[in-house]
Amino acid sequence: MRNTPFFILILSTFLFACKPNKNEVKNIITAETTIPAKAATIDTIKFMSNDGLEMTAVAYTVDTGSPVIVLCHQARMNDYEYAEIAPKLNALGYNCLALNQRSGGAFEGHENQTTLNAEEAGKPTTFKSAIPDIEAGVNKAFEMWRQPIILWGSSYSATLCLKVAMENDKVRTVVVFSPIPEFDDNTSAAEYFKTYRDKPIFVTSNEKEAKALEIAFSALPHNVLTQYIPDTKGTHGSKALWSSDPASEGYWNAVTKWLQLHDH
Repeated sequence: MRNTPFFILILSTFLFACKPNKNEVKNIITAETTIPAKAATIDTIKFMSNDGLEMTAVAYTVDTGSPVIVLCHQARMNDYEYAEIAPKLNALGYNCLALNQRSGGAFEGHENQTTLNAEEAGKPTTFKSAIPDIEAGVNKAFEMWRQPIILWGSSYSATLCLKVAMENDKVRTVVVFSPIPEFDDNTSAAEYFKTYRDKPIFVTSNEKEAKALEIAFSALPHNVLTQYIPDTKGTHGSKALWSSDPASEGYWNAVTKWLQLHDH
C-alpha cells in the first residue's frame, strides 16, 4: 500500500511541507469503496451562454438544499470527464452541474454539443473563448439550486475558473486540477493567477506540475490556499479522480477532506 499522501500549505511566499500522521488523513473515499446510493436525478439541460450560444450541461441533483459544484472539463473533452466523478460527489451530498464548454470535443463516444453549436455558428473554440460558458454555468447552477457555488476546473478550464471566481460573487470556493500557465493561442495565463485573491481554493496537479503551481500561488495566505501533491507521478486534470488511475485514492482523500471543511 502506498504511503499516505501529504498536504502542502503555502504561507505567503514561503513553502512549508509536512507529511501528516496516518491517523490525521482518513480514507474518506477510495476507488474501491462502495458508495451508498443517495437519490440523485440526472438530466441533460440546455441554456444560453453569456454571448448567446446555446450550450448543454448535465445536472446531477441530490436535493435543493445541498451544496452545489459546477464542473468544467479539460481540452478536447466534454461533461463525460465527470461521468464517474459526479455520482461520487452526489453520494457525498453535493449537487453537480457538469458543463459542456465550447472549447472541447468528442470523448469516449460522447459528443460535445456546445462545441458543435459554436462551430456551426462560426464562433471560436479557443480556451479563452469558453469564459462566457463558465460564467453562464455558474449563473445557471445558482438559478437552479439557489446555493453559493463551488467552481471546479480541469486543465485549461481550471485557469479560467480563477478569473470567473474573482468576477462572480455567486462563487464561494474553487477547486482546480492542473491549471495551465499558457493558453492555446500562446498567451500567458500569469494574470489569472496573480489576480486570484481571497476565496478558499484547493489546488492539485500531477507531481511534475506541482512546483510551478507552488510559485504561481505563492502570494496566497495559508487560510486561502490548500495544495495537494501526490506521492506518485499523478495525473493531469480531473481524470486523476478516475478509479482507473492508480493515484486516485490520494486525490479523493485530499479533495474530500477539503470540501468537508469548506462547503458551509
